[in-house]
Amino acid sequence: MRTIIFILALFTLTSCSNTGSSFSALKAIAPKVNLETIQLVKLGLSEQVYRLRLNIKNPNSFPLPIQSINYQLFINNQEFAKGLSNKPVTIPSLGEGYLETDITSNLADVIEGWSQWFSLAKRTLNYRITGDIGVTSFAIPFPFQYADKVDLKLTK
Repeated sequence: MRTIIFILALFTLTSCSNTGSSFSALKAIAPKVNLETIQLVKLGLSEQVYRLRLNIKNPNSFPLPIQSINYQLFINNQEFAKGLSNKPVTIPSLGEGYLETDITSNLADVIEGWSQWFSLAKRTLNYRITGDIGVTSFAIPFPFQYADKVDLKLTK
């Protein structure tokens, strides 16, 4: 009987040691997300659709299987558009990858900020992207926020 209890205890300890990777995963660092490009896809009276190319950098020593990304784009501290993508993508360990996703905005919201937009000629446009990333093996999504500037150049 003691032998059976010893074997069961040994089996339990061995199975716990195999889940060590899940414990180390709890120390995961949130990926860095920045806006690579934005492209107008559809221009309508009530809605505009833009395609965003997001650069995602994984600082972890294991791949991140991303299942979803929920985000908002702000331009000059005003909400410009929001979006959600359920396209799965895996970012390699200590690597980076890209995710293309569509985002919608409302023309009425954009028009409100046009007076500020027109005054930006030959200036810098500030943007901020915030949201969270759902990863397959984690119950809680990773939040992210990235801000940068883009120089506006008007061509004739």
